Parts: sequence; C-alpha cells; structure tokens
Amino acid sequence: MQEIPLTWKTIRNRSYAGMLGQHQLAYILQHDGQRAWKWMVSGCNGTTRYDFQSADTLDEAKAAVQASVDRWFRQAGLLDGDMPF
Repeated sequence: MQEIPLTWKTIRNRSYAGMLGQHQLAYILQHDGQRAWKWMVSGCNGTTRYDFQSADTLDEAKAAVQASVDRWFRQAGLLDGDMPF
C-alpha cells in the first residue's frame, strides 16, 4: 500500500474530519470570514501537540493531511514506499 485510504466526513458547514474507517485522524476547518483553511492531524502522529496548520484551499489542506498521515505510517514501518524527506 502506498497511501492510507482516508475518507472525509462533514462535521458541520466548512468543517471536515479525515477518517480511517471509524477513526478520526484529522480535522480541517474554515472560520467564517476567512479564506484560509486550518488543518490538524490528531489521531496517529504520536504527539500531544494540536497545532493547526494553514492551507489556501480545501484541496491543499486535504493533501497536506494525507501527506502527514502517510509520513507517520511510513515512519512507523506500516506503509510501503520511500521515506518522503
């Protein structure tokens, strides 16, 4: 497997959860009146920090979440492929 198969669940207007099966691994949200999207991986990266990162578009935020989740699974030896450093 080269990528973790995330699906996206709408939490509320302009808020999404990145799901792996029934487990929420990430969040993306956009505050009213703002153009940038905020994203955070929270369920698999082994840290207790919950800092949001920024992206200009929803697609960029989803791609950043996917890359972050894939990187963690790859570093843990649970995903095939080269290390993306």
